[in-house]
Amino acid sequence: RFGDVPTEVTAKSSLLGLRASYRGRASKMLSVMVGVDAEVVDTEESRSGSIVSPPREGDLRVFGQPPLDRVNADRWNVTRVGLAPFGELDVALFEDKLHITPGLRFDPYVTSVSRVTPLVGDTPGVGAFQDDSAIEPRLAIRYSPTKRASFKVAYGRYHQNASPDDLSAVFGNPVLPTSSANHALFGASARLTKTTTLETTTFYRTSDDLVIRNPASSPLLAQALVAQGQGRSYGMQVMLRQELVHGLFGWVSYAIVRSERVYSPAEGFKPSDYDQTHVLTALGSWDLGKGFEVGARARFATGFARTPVVGTYLDTRRDTVQPIFGDRNSIRIDPFFQIDLRASKRFKLPDGELDAYLEIQNLLNRKNPEELVYSSSYRERGSINGLPILPVVGLRWSR
Repeated sequence: RFGDVPTEVTAKSSLLGLRASYRGRASKMLSVMVGVDAEVVDTEESRSGSIVSPPREGDLRVFGQPPLDRVNADRWNVTRVGLAPFGELDVALFEDKLHITPGLRFDPYVTSVSRVTPLVGDTPGVGAFQDDSAIEPRLAIRYSPTKRASFKVAYGRYHQNASPDDLSAVFGNPVLPTSSANHALFGASARLTKTTTLETTTFYRTSDDLVIRNPASSPLLAQALVAQGQGRSYGMQVMLRQELVHGLFGWVSYAIVRSERVYSPAEGFKPSDYDQTHVLTALGSWDLGKGFEVGARARFATGFARTPVVGTYLDTRRDTVQPIFGDRNSIRIDPFFQIDLRASKRFKLPDGELDAYLEIQNLLNRKNPEELVYSSSYRERGSINGLPILPVVGLRWSR
C-alpha cells in the first residue's frame, strides 16, 4: 500500500512432477542415460491496484516513488503441461582421462490461459492455447591429464516459460513465448598440494525473448509486456580451497562478472538491475579440539546498478513532484562489506549432540547500503542501510 493506491496480488498453484531416468553401460568406454521429465502446473491468480506496481526489473523508478494512480484488476488461470524426454552419452577415452558427454533434450511446452482479452462487462472469456517445442543440445568435455589437473568445457541451450504472473490480459500478455539462453563455460582445476585446490571458471551466456515492459507509449490491448528483451552475462570466478587439515578449513572466492540487459530496443545493452561486478568471499574455521570451534567470514560485493535522478517536473494533475531520470543504470549503490565471527562448543550427549554457539554479524558495525532513496523533492539522495552489529546466541541439538 502506498497512500491511496493499494496493490494486491494472490497466486495459488498446484504442481505435479515426475522424473524418471535410467543409466546403463553399453561398453567399457560408453555409458548411456535416458529419461523423461513430466510436469503439470495449474495456477490461479488475481491482481488489483496500480498498473506498474509491484515494479519489475527494468522499470525506471526509485525506491519509495509513488506508483501511477491508474489502477485496474484481473483474475486469470494458467495451466501448463510438459513432457520432456532426454538422453545423454558418456564416452570415456585414454584410460578414463577424457570424458565426452553429448546430450539432447526435447522440451514441448503446452500452455492454456483463461483469457486473452481483459474482462469487459458480460463479455465471455476467450482463452488461448499455445503449443511450443524446443530442441536443446548439450555438450560437456572433461580432460584430466594428471591427478592434479583437470579441464572442462561445456555448452548448453535452455528454454524457460514466461511466468504465470506475466500472462494477465490486463497487466501482462497472455501469449508470451518461451525465452531461450545459450550457456558456455571453460574451467580448470589444479591441486596445488594434497589438501589445497585452485579452481577457475570462465563463462558466457546470451538470452533472447526476455519479457520486458512494452516500450510503446500506448500499447495494444493485452500487450502490456512483450518478449523483446535480450541479455548477456560473462565473467570469471577463481576459488582457492583448503580442505580440512590439522583442524583448519577454508576457502577464498573472487568473481568478476558483467550482466547486461536490453530493457528497451532504443537503448541497447545496459547493466542489469542486479549486476554486481566484483564479489569476494573468504571463509575459514579452526577446530580447537575438545568440541571448541571458531570461524570467520568476510564478504565484499559491488553495489547494484541504479538509474540516477537528474531533474524533476511538476505533475499538475496529481500535484506531485516527479523525477527525471538520467542514463539507465549509470550509478551504483555503495559497495557491501561485512565481517562475521562465530564460536561454538559441541557437547556429546547419550542420545545426540548439543551445539552452543555465539555469532557476531557485521563485526565492524558498518552501515551497508541496500537501496538508494530520495527526499520528496528528489534533491537529496541517501540510502537504506542493513542491520548494525548483531550478536546471536543459540543452541542446536541433533541426533
